[in-house]
Amino acid sequence: MLSIQKVNIASLYNRNEEYKSCNRETDREDGSKIQKFKDILHQNIIPINELLHLAWSGVPSELRSTVWRLLLKYQSPNRDANFAIIERKRSMYYEMCDIYFAKNQQYDEREKKILKQISEDVKRTIPDSAIFRNPQIQILLERILFIWNIRNPACGYVQGMNDIVSPFLVVFLSDYIDIDTTKLQFTNEKQLDHLDQRLIKQVEADSYWCLCKLLESVLDNYTNSQPGLVRFYNKFKEILSALDKKLYEHLTTSLSMELYSFIFKWSTCMLLRMFQFEVGLRLFDTLLAEEQNYFELCLFIIISILMKFSLKIQKLQYDEIMILLEKLPTREWSESDLSLCLSEAYAYQKIFSKK
Repeated sequence: MLSIQKVNIASLYNRNEEYKSCNRETDREDGSKIQKFKDILHQNIIPINELLHLAWSGVPSELRSTVWRLLLKYQSPNRDANFAIIERKRSMYYEMCDIYFAKNQQYDEREKKILKQISEDVKRTIPDSAIFRNPQIQILLERILFIWNIRNPACGYVQGMNDIVSPFLVVFLSDYIDIDTTKLQFTNEKQLDHLDQRLIKQVEADSYWCLCKLLESVLDNYTNSQPGLVRFYNKFKEILSALDKKLYEHLTTSLSMELYSFIFKWSTCMLLRMFQFEVGLRLFDTLLAEEQNYFELCLFIIISILMKFSLKIQKLQYDEIMILLEKLPTREWSESDLSLCLSEAYAYQKIFSKK
């Protein structure tokens, strides 16, 4: 059993019954930091370790698409090889589109069922966003998720993957179209209609491959019986009990198995539904900078969030806790709030990595 002795981290962060938002502006767009990124990206052989370290605390929006491709190893750190490698992967995706999503394609009953499920989920993807209500974007998203399903039969498509691919679509599309990431809408929707279809196909292909890269190390979270999520939940209980035993006991006594459903819902979409979209982009900066450990960091982020509301939760009964967890105040958080939470999560992760 994990334990921490003589370290009461909870007391540092739970002085109030309800966490108050920082309401501070992030320094992510600071000119000196942008220059540091540019200095790294302009090298012929990009030093990935330096990029990982810098990206952990946030990536400037103007450089995010390039940095994300590099962090996921979709784009080569060798600048001379970048174009050829990415073009080859894009061509592979176009071929898959022709094979699996061709016009007048004949699908079997199972494929029809999956395609219907994907179509329904796509329509539910950030429904208040003009971007994701756009028919062209919806078709593009359907194609990505259906091809993922065909190419990954061990796990197939799982709800939540539609959320995970959405940041890639927006970030890569924003290279060509002005997007307001706060309101998640096009600054001028006609720009999409006039955008070269070749560029839209590139956005789609890059989004597909980045989704593949992100999920390849956590596929057992989505396979039958979801052994990865079971391990995730067991570790969550163990660590929360060690960090905040009173909170853990109150949650498990009040919610019992329902707590697993919340952990499942948050983790399968990599926490994106817990935050406003723009804050979710900032979250992805850090998760992608974790390389293969991003899902472990998700565990500690969830724990950090719950501990911020520890004293409040301990005074609530079953129905009240369910209401709070269904609509956590994290949806109102700024990037500064998330940055504080990430720092705490990182501290917890370091403590338990030594156990």
